[in-house]
Amino acid sequence: SKLNLEGFALVSDMAFVQQSAARIMRALFEIALKRKWSEITKLTLDFANMIASRVWKSQSPLRQFPGVPDIVSRKLERKSDIEWGRYTDLTPQDLGELVGVPKMGRTIHRLVHQFPKLELSA
Repeated sequence: SKLNLEGFALVSDMAFVQQSAARIMRALFEIALKRKWSEITKLTLDFANMIASRVWKSQSPLRQFPGVPDIVSRKLERKSDIEWGRYTDLTPQDLGELVGVPKMGRTIHRLVHQFPKLELSA
């Protein structure tokens, strides 16, 4: 998480734990990959990426923007029936209604469209 700590000892210990956790999860990923354990491989890779980026899968990607209020991010995270890819299809008015803050609709719409979108076809 993005918990802010005060005090030099706490900050240095937290940095050590964060770096170690990322390395440990990456090592577990490598072990699972070599042993061809597909489910464990995907799980450990997901956790390694979440730890490295300090953003959990259940959290909205909008949390990385400082201009988005915490209440808006939490409301978007509760709307689990809409997947992230569908937010680009919504209008600014729809996004504002979705979070219950109509004034934020335009801002959320602009931020959602800043994320890269990749379409694949085979």
